[in-house]
Amino acid sequence: MKRRVCIFMAWLLLSLTVTIPVAQAAEFRTFSELSGKTIAMLTGAPFEELISSKVPNVGEFQYFATLPDMQLALRSGKIDAFLTNSAIATLVSNKNDDLTVFPENLGEALFGFAFTKGSKERDEWQKALDSIDPSEIQKTWEKWTGADESVKMIPEQDWPGKNGEVKVAACDTLEPMSYSGTNGQLIGFDINIILMIAKKLDKHVKFTGMDFASVMPEVQSGKSDIGCGSIMITKERSEMVDFVEYFPGAYQLMIRENAGDVSGEGFFQGLKDSFYRTFIRDDRYKMVLSGLGLTVLMSIMAGFFGLLIGFGMVFLRRKNILVFNGLIRGYSAIVMGVPVVVILMVFYYIVFGAIDLPAVLVAVVGLALIFAVRVFTTVWSAVSAVDIGQQEAAYALGYPDALAFRKVILPQARQIYFPMLQSQFVMLVKETSVAGYITVVDLTRAGDLIRSRTMEAFFPLIAIAVIYFMLTWLLTRLIRLINNKWNAKSRSRRIKGVDR
Repeated sequence: MKRRVCIFMAWLLLSLTVTIPVAQAAEFRTFSELSGKTIAMLTGAPFEELISSKVPNVGEFQYFATLPDMQLALRSGKIDAFLTNSAIATLVSNKNDDLTVFPENLGEALFGFAFTKGSKERDEWQKALDSIDPSEIQKTWEKWTGADESVKMIPEQDWPGKNGEVKVAACDTLEPMSYSGTNGQLIGFDINIILMIAKKLDKHVKFTGMDFASVMPEVQSGKSDIGCGSIMITKERSEMVDFVEYFPGAYQLMIRENAGDVSGEGFFQGLKDSFYRTFIRDDRYKMVLSGLGLTVLMSIMAGFFGLLIGFGMVFLRRKNILVFNGLIRGYSAIVMGVPVVVILMVFYYIVFGAIDLPAVLVAVVGLALIFAVRVFTTVWSAVSAVDIGQQEAAYALGYPDALAFRKVILPQARQIYFPMLQSQFVMLVKETSVAGYITVVDLTRAGDLIRSRTMEAFFPLIAIAVIYFMLTWLLTRLIRLINNKWNAKSRSRRIKGVDR
């Protein structure tokens, strides 16, 4: 009863202190006007039934990984509305003159922190939360939903932490609840509340940022103890995890505003401002450089180990042992038939689910095993294309099998497989972009985090695309130089010691 009273009081204070602006020129004003329209939500947000209970005959549901992606889709007319909660709706409408909140709520709910089903720690955290003064929680809410950025700091973990450490999976793109701040530090209302509770329990907290869709699997797999990030408690979610109820909220739809023509800034001034927001403000270029470094590191390591494994498979295949042949065929069929992102998630949440292995290392292992199959198929096809007479001639000269393969067959096959491996490696570099699904903050993920802060998609996406283009171009040039060094056709035909 005490808990319900606290929630009611907090909701009353919220209603009195937070006013969600609704434009007089909203594109839609009633649920019936949304009939047949396209409505979007974040991946992992199961609210189709809720929307359908209010909007008759929804035209189509679409799903996006990040909030900026939904905003761009709404602005460009690809969708007509998107679902979010009252906290994010307030922030989005305050930051964007062309977007506004739909006049009617879809319903009220509670924000919650997710715990593994049956977790004993859940009751402990709920009790500690209940002991915090509701007015203190309300002040924290006003701090993170307010306009004063100078006060948006999380408390330092200066308590002893005698009762151990908890791992928290947090969505890092949903301002003001949980998002990546300066230098990649996770901040927000959710983060602040968790630290307030942790101080009561004398526990230290280790936060890991990720996509919203990855938070629940992270908790369910046991890789993290708690999940947070603007999670609204639903019946379906409660069947998968247990929740600590910490703040009231409401479901809102964001729509376009039918405002008149607004004289905007010039193109070059807008470009300059976007560059500043994307790279300079809060030293965000450091996040891009860090993401670029991880992308290069994963590419080189996965490429190196993939080459070793791939050539090892070629040598095994040459032995023509029935068991090895069957294993290689089965392994190749699985890797070639399953999407890269699915393979990485299987490795992260299932194969290494019970092992506290860094996500970057899991990504390298997964990508290396994928690249190995491509190396094998490419090299084996090239080796098979070399005329059998070349091998027989090597045998006739007294070469053993291994030496004949290394000195005669491979050099000829190299002219075929090396250019193909070049394109395969470039593909590997681009495929590292899915590593963000397993919490790796690579180049693409860094762009997502920046977009979540700037609330714009065009410039950050173009900037990341240009960086990827330059990276792959440089790597391609480097591989061509290596190829020219090894290619017999590019070597000098001049005989040493002979003047022409």
